[in-house]
Amino acid sequence: DGKSTEAGNRDKLLKTVNPKSIALKYKDIINMKRAERGALVRGMDVVYIYHDTVDEAGHKENSVFEACSKAIDEIKNMARIITGEFGGTHILITSDHGFLYTFNPLREYDKVGSGQWFVNSETCEIAHRYVIMKTTNHFQLANSNCLLPVKFFGGNTAYDAFAPRGSIRIKMKGGGLNFVHGGISLQEMTVPLIDYRFLRSDSKEYKKNKAKYDIMPVTISLLSAGRKISNMNFSLTFYQKEAATANFRGAAYQMYFTDNAGKQISDVPRVIADKTEEDATLRTFRVGFNLKPLKYDSTETYYLVIVDEKNETISREEFQIDISLAVDELDLFR
Repeated sequence: DGKSTEAGNRDKLLKTVNPKSIALKYKDIINMKRAERGALVRGMDVVYIYHDTVDEAGHKENSVFEACSKAIDEIKNMARIITGEFGGTHILITSDHGFLYTFNPLREYDKVGSGQWFVNSETCEIAHRYVIMKTTNHFQLANSNCLLPVKFFGGNTAYDAFAPRGSIRIKMKGGGLNFVHGGISLQEMTVPLIDYRFLRSDSKEYKKNKAKYDIMPVTISLLSAGRKISNMNFSLTFYQKEAATANFRGAAYQMYFTDNAGKQISDVPRVIADKTEEDATLRTFRVGFNLKPLKYDSTETYYLVIVDEKNETISREEFQIDISLAVDELDLFR
């Protein structure tokens, strides 16, 4: 409706649609006491929280990667506050735009000079990743190897728009070329939308659909058919039962062999089970083992033990070890 959506005007705009709405800045509410935050959002249907850690870092440029990591942590923390303090159960996390960031200094062929075409044009607005101008004779621009014409407002307008191809920047006075947005690349135009719904364990919805909502670690099992070991160094094949998608997350497991008394007799390889393929045949992997230089009895039972990250035993498989000449026996001849 032509009204500005600048940060200072967002609370007013929300309230025109739903009076029980409020727009807040992340930096303001994160420094408030719990009671103060609670008082602000009490009775509200919609709470809009504006977070700009990445945008601010873009002005400094050399801290963009660090800012992205920090932003993820801050947003996760905000989600915990919303569910824990506010009693919120439905959170939408999104962004207004993406960006291009180049860590190394840009080369001249990564830029197109604005003075080359725009000086004598009726330019309305120009930035590093777009230009908008009054329709005149822009044949040269439309056929440029650097700029791509954009159908502005469906073509029903007196303005033309152009965007640099690929990751090219329009060169202007001043800096700020490394962190840019406003163009038509996927990185700039495609934004995430995370639809997060929080269910308490005592809610009817959770109890009714517990299996649907619970996220469990993927499980693994031994695929190799043989249960006899005849070498000090050998490999076994394992199978990840579930794909690491939807309700199953990747997990880490440790494996080792023990004797009948539970004493460890091998090294302890660590396996990260995080395969996402739906095809079960693609979720297999081989793991190498090295037995300790001991004397093994082919009539005894040994065990392959698999433990999870909490050191809890997941499975215990029986094995026989039949090695004709073990290391200890060699020592007898020295």
